[in-house]
Amino acid sequence: MREFETRECEPLPRRQSVELIALRRHDENVAAQLRSSLPLVLAGIVGEVPGAELGLTMLTDPDGMVETAVAVSAGDESTAVITEVAAVLDPIAETAPCDEQNVRWVTRWPVVPDARRGPLGFVHQETSPAKTVRWFGDKAMSTQLADDLATLPGQGIEVVVRAVPHAPEPRWQAQLHVVTAGDKPSLRLRAAVRRQFAGLQVASSPAAAGVWLEVGSTDLPALFAIPVAGPEAPLGAYTAAPAPIVVTPSRTGQVEDGLRIGQAVTNSGRQIPVQLSIQERLRHIHVLGRTGTGKSSALAGMVRELASGSDGALVADPHGQLCDRILAELPDEARDRVWVIRCGDVDNPVPMNPLAETDPVRRDIAINDVCATFQYLFDKNATGIVGPRFQERVGMTLRALAAVHGPRASLLDVPIAVTNDSFMNAAVKKAGDQRLQNWWATDKLERRSNEHGQVVAWVNSKFEAFSNTAAMRGILGSGADAIDFAEAMDNGRIILLDLSKAELGAEASRLLGYMYLSRVWHAALRRTRPERPFTVVIDEAHTLIAGALTNMLAEGRKFGLSVVLAHQYLEQLDTDLRPAVDGNVDTTIAFRCAVGDAGEIYKRFGGQIDPSVLVTLPELTAVSLRTAQTEPSQPHTVVIDHNRRVTPRPAEELDAHVAELMRTTWVDLVDPHRDATAAALRGASKVTASVAGRDSQTPRPRVPATPPPVPGRPKAPSFLDEWIRARTDTTAQLGDRSTEQNVTEGSQQNA
Repeated sequence: MREFETRECEPLPRRQSVELIALRRHDENVAAQLRSSLPLVLAGIVGEVPGAELGLTMLTDPDGMVETAVAVSAGDESTAVITEVAAVLDPIAETAPCDEQNVRWVTRWPVVPDARRGPLGFVHQETSPAKTVRWFGDKAMSTQLADDLATLPGQGIEVVVRAVPHAPEPRWQAQLHVVTAGDKPSLRLRAAVRRQFAGLQVASSPAAAGVWLEVGSTDLPALFAIPVAGPEAPLGAYTAAPAPIVVTPSRTGQVEDGLRIGQAVTNSGRQIPVQLSIQERLRHIHVLGRTGTGKSSALAGMVRELASGSDGALVADPHGQLCDRILAELPDEARDRVWVIRCGDVDNPVPMNPLAETDPVRRDIAINDVCATFQYLFDKNATGIVGPRFQERVGMTLRALAAVHGPRASLLDVPIAVTNDSFMNAAVKKAGDQRLQNWWATDKLERRSNEHGQVVAWVNSKFEAFSNTAAMRGILGSGADAIDFAEAMDNGRIILLDLSKAELGAEASRLLGYMYLSRVWHAALRRTRPERPFTVVIDEAHTLIAGALTNMLAEGRKFGLSVVLAHQYLEQLDTDLRPAVDGNVDTTIAFRCAVGDAGEIYKRFGGQIDPSVLVTLPELTAVSLRTAQTEPSQPHTVVIDHNRRVTPRPAEELDAHVAELMRTTWVDLVDPHRDATAAALRGASKVTASVAGRDSQTPRPRVPATPPPVPGRPKAPSFLDEWIRARTDTTAQLGDRSTEQNVTEGSQQNA
């Protein structure tokens, strides 16, 4: 507690004390109940020690902040008693021990009966405690005393309570003093005492004898008025974090091989780890909270737990900061299982091909997914910008590319292929697909239309987002596919995917995230070891396209796929993703959230918590509800202790550690495809390369100076020939009519 500027006066007796540093906010009904019950509980504890006294001091500092302390004087038992008192105060305030020796000097002015008002509400004698009846009414239900003191710097109230021995029912003796920093009590403080304690007044001199009042259970809360915050803290009080919501330990004990996310507190105050079972993980995890509240620490802790075990994970990080942190904290035993993919690294692109399917059925599915990607990106609401004609043109061109290049067909070759007749003719012939042949024949006939050029330009323009940067060309343009995700999942790989939003741009980053998640989902369908869980961790989930995420949430459990989503507030989620999250996620970890989200989370938690708790949580503290447990579940507080448990590598060691992980990633994923990705970075296309190669291998016939006549049936006249012939006939007819008219006019003149 702070020292005050004081004049010569007497010291307070030395006692064991705890200071209420900051008050926790409560619902008004809960606050009213606590204001009535806490004084009785505290007085009851002190009453168990004969002769012990319980004190409450509220003193205002020069800045108007009311410093509140609860003290105990119980001889040798003081330490034990104050420990229990602090535990009782924990639900209403953050507390800290304070030693009153040499802390402050104050002047104490007794509060005595008002002789002018006679025996109003009580009778007192000088030599024995006064007896009182109930006269305080509803004053215990408010924080008026604390509010009044906040406007009176250097002044305060002290209350001392002791139990009445051998009373047939609980009774207490109470003594009140006004305390100041040496000055006289102000008139406002005197008036506040009269208003708060009817029939009492501040004595005219600090030397006046104090008076002990005898009160019962009804009046004690108004005398020993511990400030308890409602929805708003009293004036002059700091606001504390909500009290922890206790967890009920599982009847079956701790989860074996559980995923540790933090720690919680039981009813007894014991801290226990919070672990998610495999079944809870497979029913997915939703992490929600404002920026800077601890979401990244929670995710980093989960990934480190997975890396310490044998399970695999894919971490999709739009900014790369989470990946950097995971690398710094990665356990040594997981090094051989880690790949680090930096999508913005132009010199070392990891190629990815959504069309890399050898099975024709799966290839058709992949083509449909690519078309759906364009639909989602450019025409999510199906307004017609991307319609059947667009999807048909893109889908048929992809089939033509697959016919020539197989699983190495490149998405970026679509604009080039569809305008290259030589390539398309050869591809259609090689494909042997009647649908493709019919479409290509129709497309060539439609070229006479004025709209054909606009359609081609319209379709090709949608590919700009895929190829407008060298990094995107290196990833998508080579036709190579570096990762077999089914194998990676079965082998427990840890894949850190830095989507490099700053280097690629928001749209390209979203697109890559969508494609990677689609690859993971389709790979999960053909896993050989689905019993080995694989976790997809998505930070800033709102920045990615929902796509395969909805399928993962709905059906991923069947294929050993777990999803962890993290973002700031609910309105960020896509309209397709929000229902999937609400309907399929069984574990919610809610950090301090926006006011609008507090009501929604309150409903998700079944109305079992105060919404104000969700908007006042401190950093690294969340409220969790786990509904996938076999036992009935209730929300509880979880403290993310990952930062205390794990120490990152020092800088000099970290650089070498990251460099080694990058080197092994390049050896596995980059080096085998460097030639292909280097050509793609330059904008080279396999379409033009294949046409050029075919032209160089085909001998060209010599063309004679004068083409010989073609024997047999003459070819049908072209549209241009017919137009010229019709034009000539029309001109000839007009000339004949003009000649006849001139002849007629000449005959008439001769006559």
